[in-house]
Amino acid sequence: MFGRLKAWARWELERRIELTVGLRLIILDRFVKAFVLLAGGVVLMVVTATGGIEHITEQLQTELNLDPGRHLWLRLAEALLQRFTSLSRVAELAVGVAAILYGMLEVVEGTALIMRRRWAEYLVLLATAAFIPLEVDELIRHPTVFKGLAFVINAIIVAYLVRRKRLFLDWPAELEHGTAPPATEH
Repeated sequence: MFGRLKAWARWELERRIELTVGLRLIILDRFVKAFVLLAGGVVLMVVTATGGIEHITEQLQTELNLDPGRHLWLRLAEALLQRFTSLSRVAELAVGVAAILYGMLEVVEGTALIMRRRWAEYLVLLATAAFIPLEVDELIRHPTVFKGLAFVINAIIVAYLVRRKRLFLDWPAELEHGTAPPATEH
């Protein structure tokens, strides 16, 4: 049993993938998220380390003239600023580090997909599916359009990878006879 599973894993993970339109959209999604996470994480860490987050928050609120009756984007910016200013310095740094680490994971996923590595599809699937329960919980407790959109995009990515790319579903015919095939394109 384990020998057969090991042969399947070797066959599956050594295969090179075809870059479909769906995978190209996933690559775009990964690099956009990576940019936002890395930039946000670095900015948050620098601002926290210099102790200027309160000053910057006050300045932004004054500059943007934030008022709850104003435009949606301004209200979102105000909510974000209020959330981060209520965190301790350690928590702010932890959020910055987490954002950078998650952004680096997104870069690895996108780069591996560009390099046509089959294992990248599995990495994307696992990394995306792992956060779906948290997204559902957050959607139930604090629903927003952005959270709903993120959930729908991630659910589509998971469904696409499992169904269209047949992750975990394909087994080579040669494994039925006990021999491992060479890596092939899929």
